[in-house]
Amino acid sequence: ARRTADRERVIFWFNGGPGCSSFDGLMMEVGPWRIDGKGGLKLVENGWEEYTHVVYVDQPPGTGFSYASTDKYLHELDEAASHVVQFMKNFYAVFPELEEMDTYLSGESFAGQYIPYIADALLKTSSPSAPLRGIAIGNGWIDGRNQYPAYVDFAVDKGLIKRDSKEFVNVQKALDRCWKALNTTKSSVNVGDCETVMNSVTDALVTSVNGKKMCLNVYDIRLSDEYPACGMNWPPDLKDVYTYLRRKDVISALHATSKAEAWTECRGTVGQAFYTRTSPSAVTLLPGLLERGVHVMLFNGDQDYICNYLGTERLIADLSWSGGKGMGNATTVGWSVNGTEAGWWRESRNMTYVKVAGASHMVPYDVPLAAHDMILRFMQVDFTKLSGGSATVVPSKLGDEVKPISAGLETGKNTTDAGTGDGKKNTEKDKAMWEAYYNAGSAALILVIILVFIGLFLYWRSRRSSKLGRVNLPTEQEQEERIPLSTNVGAGVSRDDLGQDRDRRGESEPIFDVGDDSGSEDGGKDRHRR
Repeated sequence: ARRTADRERVIFWFNGGPGCSSFDGLMMEVGPWRIDGKGGLKLVENGWEEYTHVVYVDQPPGTGFSYASTDKYLHELDEAASHVVQFMKNFYAVFPELEEMDTYLSGESFAGQYIPYIADALLKTSSPSAPLRGIAIGNGWIDGRNQYPAYVDFAVDKGLIKRDSKEFVNVQKALDRCWKALNTTKSSVNVGDCETVMNSVTDALVTSVNGKKMCLNVYDIRLSDEYPACGMNWPPDLKDVYTYLRRKDVISALHATSKAEAWTECRGTVGQAFYTRTSPSAVTLLPGLLERGVHVMLFNGDQDYICNYLGTERLIADLSWSGGKGMGNATTVGWSVNGTEAGWWRESRNMTYVKVAGASHMVPYDVPLAAHDMILRFMQVDFTKLSGGSATVVPSKLGDEVKPISAGLETGKNTTDAGTGDGKKNTEKDKAMWEAYYNAGSAALILVIILVFIGLFLYWRSRRSSKLGRVNLPTEQEQEERIPLSTNVGAGVSRDDLGQDRDRRGESEPIFDVGDDSGSEDGGKDRHRR
């Protein structure tokens, strides 16, 4: 952490996939820098590391820069959780001073499956002994039973499609197939017959603009994209992230030279192997976590479609814990940050739900000020004990509770680049500190990432002979994944199908597409989630 707070905390961050790199979170969401458009990095405020240590974890093995000494990958959520727990043991062996700090797990999308499993595994072991205080999941894929059908109702509620339209006929057929499958399926991570529901909606919304077929961006309904990408070209920063993380000097600086393949946002072979045939959906673990004192925050950008807020609200309402169902009569209060409506907040029996205004699938990407305020409030940071920084000058209000800020700040002032609030001297001091932080090369965040790769590799090597039931897969065949991930492989559409970016994969990485083969006559297309 760059600045001190009331006490020290550690957040372990996970992106989704399965098989998607947490460099997404570091480079585009909650980290301290962004690509500057000139081939380098620029420092930004409101990164979550400002008052908290943040560890960005690439997992399961094979994700991002992480690698295994074999072409065998993990299949189930409990396997992945055990690997993360082992990594944490290795991590704390190097940084023992962090093990006693309040610990949080956070991430987005398919991390909604990872995180509850990791939390449950941590509570069941005495080593590491890190005190798990809470988990925070953004736009998570957690409970297909409630989230699959929400695709239709969300689209109708938002006016994207009308029930009495001719286009709705195919949507209804897909939904009927889905409900039939859900009524005969236990709590599964993904249900093949439900995975055409979202595609049936996006197909119904295809239009022609200047001779090009256009469709809804499933990560941000305010945007459109060329068909059949429907959001796979988003966010626009991603292309520069690819370029940066494939630079030889960057790879060398990260000590990531042992992996032969180039960095890829989402490793298709990892996703294909991770089919979770025996893993119950993570929603089944939430009641136990809540009842054991783990605080849970589920937050959703209100403009996301692929993991929309309606599905999250329904899964919470359907959840029973601590003698009650859902959040009962808990009051929803307004929340504002920097003079702007940030969203709506609700709490009950260790559960917090936040609907974030004006945010997409990647909440911190769109509203970094609000996301920063949200995580600090969730961790119950005492704002009066912060040693300067952005949180001391950015005003916010939750219900009737007004956050204390430094004197002299004008409410509503643009604080995107806010410093300590102590004038030019401290601004220059912060800038110099940041430059040293970046140029050092051995900065804590970089060390953390390196340790992720080393830890996963060492653990994998030590377990090679244990034969955890994995299967051999072809070496790095590139495919695109989506969440929920279909267990059936067929013809689909990937970023590479769209002619996007030969430079996004190594020359030796062939295209391998994953589609939906659920038996529907209208087929399906992959939608990439992180």
